[in-house]
Amino acid sequence: MIKVFFIRLVILFLAIAGINNVLIAGQYMGGEILYEISTKGTSVNTYKITYRINRNCKSFAEFNPPLIWFFNSMNGISHTKGFKLSPTLFSKKRLSGIKVDDCAMNLPETCNDLYEFVGYIELPNDDNGYLVYATDCCRNDHKNLSFESWNRGEEIVAGIPEPGFALTYYTRIPGNGIATLNSSPIPNTDSVNGVCVGKPFQFKLNYKDIDGDELRFSFGDPIGKTDLGISQIRTLTYFAGADNQNPLGAAGNISINPITGSIEGKSNQTGNFILVVDIQEWRNGVLINTHRKEVELNVVECRAKLPTPPVSCENPVVYFGNHYNDPTLKYKWDFGVQGIDSDTSNQMNPIYTFPNAGQFKVQLILTNAQNCKDTVAANVAVYPDLKADFDWAEPICNGMPLLLRNKSVFPSGNITSYRWNFTTFQNGSQVFSRDKDPYFNYSYKDSVPLAYSIQLNITTDKGCNAVINKAPIIYPRPDAYVGADTTISFDLPYEIPLKPSVQNSYLWTPAIGLSNPRIANPLVTGGKNQCYQLKVWGKDSLCTNTDNICISYSKGPDVYVPSAFTPNGDGLNDRISFKAVQVEVEEFVILDRWGTQIFKSNSSSQSWDGRVKGIKPDTNVFLWVVKGKGPGNKPFAKSGTILLLR
Repeated sequence: MIKVFFIRLVILFLAIAGINNVLIAGQYMGGEILYEISTKGTSVNTYKITYRINRNCKSFAEFNPPLIWFFNSMNGISHTKGFKLSPTLFSKKRLSGIKVDDCAMNLPETCNDLYEFVGYIELPNDDNGYLVYATDCCRNDHKNLSFESWNRGEEIVAGIPEPGFALTYYTRIPGNGIATLNSSPIPNTDSVNGVCVGKPFQFKLNYKDIDGDELRFSFGDPIGKTDLGISQIRTLTYFAGADNQNPLGAAGNISINPITGSIEGKSNQTGNFILVVDIQEWRNGVLINTHRKEVELNVVECRAKLPTPPVSCENPVVYFGNHYNDPTLKYKWDFGVQGIDSDTSNQMNPIYTFPNAGQFKVQLILTNAQNCKDTVAANVAVYPDLKADFDWAEPICNGMPLLLRNKSVFPSGNITSYRWNFTTFQNGSQVFSRDKDPYFNYSYKDSVPLAYSIQLNITTDKGCNAVINKAPIIYPRPDAYVGADTTISFDLPYEIPLKPSVQNSYLWTPAIGLSNPRIANPLVTGGKNQCYQLKVWGKDSLCTNTDNICISYSKGPDVYVPSAFTPNGDGLNDRISFKAVQVEVEEFVILDRWGTQIFKSNSSSQSWDGRVKGIKPDTNVFLWVVKGKGPGNKPFAKSGTILLLR
């Protein structure tokens, strides 16, 4: 797992660093199969088989050991004999590129390794000869071949399958009736076929034939995947007007000299193009065989390059590091600041601080070893005065609305959009508003301060973007609930029912009748009805809370129940309940004369309407019983009668 992660990280790093042609899938850049008679027998010949593979040296794919198949089949005839060979690696070398235009600033950097695998095999003489092929995955990226669904394959990159497009390299060994003995043409030279877009190119396929046969050259059709163990060869179709007369199609033009094997043309598009060359062997005026070689033409931009840098916002410093020009060139930069001559540099990757906001025409002049020059320019936009910012009113106490106040500025233009994100570990980043000054609806239930991660993204009419992250803190609001209004005894002190906290501060107003106005639960005494307000300060005095209670006085501790009521619907004395004075009522029960319970409650806010199961009773005398706790948790009990008047 560590190995996979490391290789993925390397690939990502190379991509970010701007290195061209880094492959994940697609390692093969061309190849061919050569054969040469090693020993001739009366019924069996021994052949030396050379499998030549051009492979992208920047590929991370695993290189599969080649497997060569031999079938006695010609022109689609079903085979009756089949053999296979696993050749061994004989040599490997890094290929050099072909010569390009002397005034090219950036030479093609195609990295191509040539592998040669060699093995020997005995083949019985056969009138049909033999189809010889090897199939694998995957071709390097190409622009002139169609992506056939049947031709998909995969190669292994760091233990992970990567999809790609398969290929088959093949040749034929002619049968006895065509040529008694034959060896394939042998290449004299090898090179990387990298050329410049828009520039004429020419290179030669230089082959010799050890049998003395005359060689003729033409373009052929590429071959896709061949299922192992069969002799059916399937061709691929070209794309966008390309064919075996002009494999570049609409991308340019290309031709091959049938006598010399010289290939020339011009491409007006960059990219990789597959070229398949058929090399015919003619003996005494008779075509005896066709050898096939597949090569890759890599078309690149050779002129000076200067991609337009992204708009520079919030900072006047611009780094010119991703132009991908040849480091061996001489560099001369002009950063386009009017009125000064010091805005230049000879570094390959300069860093320049622009003096003000605006657009500047940056010019780069490159000079190569042949003293050729090429000039390229790009418009650089610099707006360092964009500042993203926001704030809010402090402190934010639980239950307060959180208004985020936008303070972003952009003197060089206009801010066109706002995007507010709220980030959590569980859900990631989510947009909650696109308003300039939004409200953030937080969900806070803790008793400790809690920070919320808020991000503001702004966009301007100049193509600038800016981001800022802040974390508003929500603070807890202290508990201040002192209970409902109550009635207490003239004679006994009453303790306010609020649980104190050592982190909070308290203040009661007025202080009349209170044992201590600066504690949570002072004792209340006196005889005059009074309303009080409590203000509570939380930890660090950031958040406060208030509550009110009104206290009235009566004789007690006691529970008072009216002796009669008139449930006639006139709005006067229609219901009956109790009034407690410094008694915590646990149970208030009304019974009929037979002792059946017809009403029960523990709250004075609940009352009886004089009905039994929704019906007016025949009797008019009822018993009530109260049970509860008085001061000091002493048990309290009281009973009496109620007269129901019609």
